[in-house]
Formats: sequence, C-alpha cells, structure tokens
Amino acid sequence: MVTTMITFSVNVIMKVRRTSGATFDPIADLYDRFASLTQDRFRRWITGVLPASGGRAIDLGCGSGRFLDLLADRYGEVVGVDASARMIDLAQARFPAVKCDVGDLWEATPERLGVFDLVLGVNTLHHLGSDPAAYLAHVRRLVRPGGQVVVVDVVRHTPRWAANPVAYRVYRLGRTVRGAVRAGVAGGSVGDALAAVRLKRHEQWRNLAADAHVLSRQEFRREYALAFPGATFSDAVESSVCAVSWSAAPGE
Repeated sequence: MVTTMITFSVNVIMKVRRTSGATFDPIADLYDRFASLTQDRFRRWITGVLPASGGRAIDLGCGSGRFLDLLADRYGEVVGVDASARMIDLAQARFPAVKCDVGDLWEATPERLGVFDLVLGVNTLHHLGSDPAAYLAHVRRLVRPGGQVVVVDVVRHTPRWAANPVAYRVYRLGRTVRGAVRAGVAGGSVGDALAAVRLKRHEQWRNLAADAHVLSRQEFRREYALAFPGATFSDAVESSVCAVSWSAAPGE
C-alpha cells in the first residue's frame, strides 16, 4: 500500500492509505484457496447478525467474494469493492449478478455509490491507515438511516511470552503450522496445507502484515464504540479478530 495525502482533513494527512491492488494481486489465488477453507467461523457469525432480507448491501474489501453469497441471498442489490483486480475477477466469475468493482476503498463514497442497508467489512479496515476515526467515519457515511454495519477485523493478539524476537518467531511458526493443519483438514489434502504455508511465507503476505495498522482488542472496542454508539461486540469468532454489529437509528 502507498501512503498518500488527502485534503478533507489536516488531522488525517499521512494517516490514511490508498489501497493498492498491486500488493494483493500476487497472493490472490493463494489467499482465495486458504480463505475458502478457513472461513466457516466467520460465516456463522455473520449469518447470525444479518437480517432475513434487505435492499442494498456493500462488501468493502470483498476479495474473491467469499461472503458475497450471504449478501446476495438476502439483499436485492449487492456491490463488492476491492483494490485487487485479480480478486475481483474471481469474485465476478463466481457471482455474475453482483456488481464487483476494482477500486480504492476510500473512493467508495455515497456520492459515487449511494448509501446502503448493510456495509460489511471482513479483515479489511486495518489496511486503511493509522487513523481509525477517519476510516470508521468513512464507513458510517455509507450507511443509510436504519442501516447496519457489520465488521470483523484483525486485532493484535501476540501473547506476552512472545515479546522477544526469538519467542516471536516461534509463535509465528506455530501459527503458520496451525493454519496449515486447519486448511489441510478442511480441504482434505496435503496440498491445501502446503498452500497455506506458501501464503503465510510469501513475501507479499509478510509485507502486508508489516504495513498494516492493527488495533489491540481494547483499542478496537474503544474506537468502534465511539464511531458506532450502542454497537454489539463479539470476541468469540476467532482469537485473532474482533467482530462488531451496529444498526443506525431510522432517522439517523
């Protein structure tokens, strides 16, 4: 991703990042394979907070479309936006009825796309910069009165024992192995496990991880509670993420 300056607020200059598809494209197919095998916990929680039906929905950072079917089954119009052209190609091929656009998530604005009954973001918003107040305000602008925001995002979860560099490498290796085992069991093949290892060891994956601004669980709850008063949080989806659901007041 490339740091850029924006003009709408002096306070957020150099704190937001344009989402560069070039950084995601080299790992799109590996990530798609891994995500398809490890998404069940996410899908169960998201399904539990979505309404039975609605008007318009948008998936910010939709990737290869792993959650677009959940939206298409419930909403009359679904839009998926992602910075990666390769991921959008995969999503569009799977869901031709869904409008899938390659684009910077900061350019997904009400002026361009309108407002939505649902705004979904899964493991995406931490890529938008170091100012959560700015990107959450951006998300909120996309929600129509009475609409809903559903976000699942990565939080910092390194245990205390992994504080020094050697222990941290051991911890990361353990997470890579666990992810590979999980993918291998879900896919039923050694090839799926090895694909998970290749993803986690890929230079682009490591660059993305190093470049991301990931909040702690406490920071996540604080920032999202400020942006979305009355939101409901869950820590039960997975140890590495926090989930939130919020509904705007009908007149808001």
